[in-house]
Amino acid sequence: MPSFCLLVIILLAGLALSAGAQIQAARPLRIRSEAGLQPPVFIDLWNHVAFYDTNLERPRFASILGRFEGKVGLNVFHYPVQVYGVYYGAASQSPDYWDNYIFSGGGVRLIPFRDFQGTSWANEWIKGIKLYYESLAASYLKNAISAEALADTDGRYGLEIWYAWNQSEPDLRMPWGELWLKWENRETNFGWEPFKTWVFYMQPKYGIHLGQGIEAYLKADITMSGKEGADYSFLNIADYGVGLRFVPLRSIGQENDLFRTFKMFAEVLKVQYLKERPINPNNSVESDVRFGVEFSYGR
Repeated sequence: MPSFCLLVIILLAGLALSAGAQIQAARPLRIRSEAGLQPPVFIDLWNHVAFYDTNLERPRFASILGRFEGKVGLNVFHYPVQVYGVYYGAASQSPDYWDNYIFSGGGVRLIPFRDFQGTSWANEWIKGIKLYYESLAASYLKNAISAEALADTDGRYGLEIWYAWNQSEPDLRMPWGELWLKWENRETNFGWEPFKTWVFYMQPKYGIHLGQGIEAYLKADITMSGKEGADYSFLNIADYGVGLRFVPLRSIGQENDLFRTFKMFAEVLKVQYLKERPINPNNSVESDVRFGVEFSYGR
């Protein structure tokens, strides 16, 4: 079954790229260099708040959970280098510390292909590659006493790619795709023992436009790591399924307006463990249902 799940995810990633191919065939690619145009300050935000039936965590999780990421920093003159403050946060109705935290600190990242002039859908995403290092510290919003024995700092370096096809100014006749990929090496993972290994995450989406601001899609999330054992089942897990979302404000304002990417969504997903299941069989889940809102800025 894990191999079947991986095949599904690989297929979705291919479909996301296929969406780019079809869009490219329908209209010429328009890419302009950003050299000399970047402002001194940059802001990247991603906010996601939803009801989760299981949260890939346990049956009857049935809670609202918000996840938040942000980077605010400086572009280093005309170089493809950025220094920034960063936070990763979660807040939920759950009392568990791992669903209520803030990891914050500083980082530096290199965008080596920022000015790359793509020639087709197959390589235009290359300009979105980012290499980074971040130093983070943890604080917990609930039940912090249960986290006292955990590492309170972490150092991470890795690679991230985010790219979307047919989203900013969509051609409703064509499919759309998104690809979010992240690989990083973590020193502690804010865990209970030395971590010192990699974590890989990928989220492909492939969809169609049902109308202005209405989109149906297939999606998957895959998380894999260098860790083995039932204690790390949460770092070796995948989900895949279908979704429907509404993007009501896309046609309003400028491309970087704060709420232009505001989305309301619902998803029904199948869950697959890629290695061991949790130690407690009562914490194993087979599916998840999610509905909520999401918006990003500057990605």
